[in-house]
Amino acid sequence: MTNDVQYIVNNTGIPTSEWGKYKPAGVNPDGPSVDFTDLLSGENQKIASKLTDGARKTLQRLKSNPNSISKMEWMDLMHELNAMGAVSDTDYTWTRVDFHFVPLGDKENPFPLSKDMRETLLSGGSQWSGNPLNHLDQWAFSLKKWGTELSWERNFDGSPKYKDLSPIYDQASACGRVSNLIKGLLAADIFASR
Repeated sequence: MTNDVQYIVNNTGIPTSEWGKYKPAGVNPDGPSVDFTDLLSGENQKIASKLTDGARKTLQRLKSNPNSISKMEWMDLMHELNAMGAVSDTDYTWTRVDFHFVPLGDKENPFPLSKDMRETLLSGGSQWSGNPLNHLDQWAFSLKKWGTELSWERNFDGSPKYKDLSPIYDQASACGRVSNLIKGLLAADIFASR
């Protein structure tokens, strides 16, 4: 199966000329992102020691006031985590907030956007609540719901219309990995010393 990817640009207020700043770093191309169990074994301190003061402040604010993070602050934090290899390029790309990559499926049998998914994509720029973890949860939920709806569709002979919905579920899983990494960093005492 050949999967194409289409991106939908959301309104972030970031000039197009600055988007190159947020391209995947190429340090950890296909993953995996740092796992929560790695954080428990001390990986969190290693990550924290590499973070800039701005990224540390973003994490501190996310911990104390989770609804106060701007898209730009979140993008800067994610870019740092990607550049140090804590977030894989794949997970970084699939969880971006400046635009969403959407799996299209097979060229001969593309995935149609459901009404809900279309509305989610069209309103994506206006849904930012300042809480990136909620944003990841909502995007993952939308993807899983869409995947479930597509899995119900059948050909005339009763066979599944779409043979491989894994790109949709893989992207939803990426949201979970990134969210768990951030939650692990927030749960650990990484702010005490540098």
